[in-house]
Amino acid sequence: MSSLENFPWLNKAFLNTNLSTLPHSSLIEGSKGLGKSILASKIAKTLLCSESTTSSCDSCHSCNLFDQSTHPDFFINEDDSKILVDEMREMINFSILSSSVSSSKVIVLTNCENMNIASQNAILKTLEEPAANTFILMTSSKRRALNQTIYSRCSKLTIKDLDQIELTDWVRSQGIEDFNYYDYPTYLAPIEILKYIEEGKNNDFIDFSNNLLKFCNKDLSINQTVKYLLDMDMSSIEKVNLLIDFFKTLLKAKLANTPYSGKFKSLNDLNISTANLSNALDELNGLRNMMIKVSSINENHSFKYFIFKLDSLIKQ
Repeated sequence: MSSLENFPWLNKAFLNTNLSTLPHSSLIEGSKGLGKSILASKIAKTLLCSESTTSSCDSCHSCNLFDQSTHPDFFINEDDSKILVDEMREMINFSILSSSVSSSKVIVLTNCENMNIASQNAILKTLEEPAANTFILMTSSKRRALNQTIYSRCSKLTIKDLDQIELTDWVRSQGIEDFNYYDYPTYLAPIEILKYIEEGKNNDFIDFSNNLLKFCNKDLSINQTVKYLLDMDMSSIEKVNLLIDFFKTLLKAKLANTPYSGKFKSLNDLNISTANLSNALDELNGLRNMMIKVSSINENHSFKYFIFKLDSLIKQ
């Protein structure tokens, strides 16, 4: 299990959580990539620890079993990309058993937004009438995807997004000293950014913003830009999300009346109005909604339409 000391924002959340008064059902919520499951595991390990009630001792029999993923009083869902009703029934059966090593039992359900309706209905009674000495820790990145009854039954532990300085300092502390905040989409959380860098995928984002900047500076034609977008190895929705994030960054600086800096500095010479940036974002949000509703939408036509319209909004 990763040490919380490597993640200051998680360590702070853990230290601010009073485990002696922790309700039986808790929901850890926050953006994807903040490490919610890491925090849930630390809380679970501490609740099961035989020697400490404030932070796991990491050396007792219970902690050793936890580290070996063989603790009989601990349950965690195996596949958090889809949580089916059969696994919830297995969890319910586990919850009514007596503990065998620790004084408590702990259930961790990660990415609960991926529970289908049947799974959510199955877990309701367990949340409303928890077994004695049983704690349920749930994590979710999408609050609205959860049944409101489930949401209301849980105590909330919210992990806040890192600001630009915090994120930059943390990524650089991980050995990525040349990290540039503006090379990545603002919706990516720190652990996601580190993962992309380790997998060598960070150049995709850098190339993307560089090519958009070239287009805005008239160094790349409409057809060249459309071809670049079509050739990107990601889904249409992901491409649109990158475009939305790019123009949100520009609009944010415009509304704050702050000159563009870093790699965006060349845009200071362009006459892109706030209204035109807002129009571009409206077009992109409309395109994203259409792509969600119509899976067979023509990607080439859609991107060409948007880039052509964007070209008319940019005046040098």
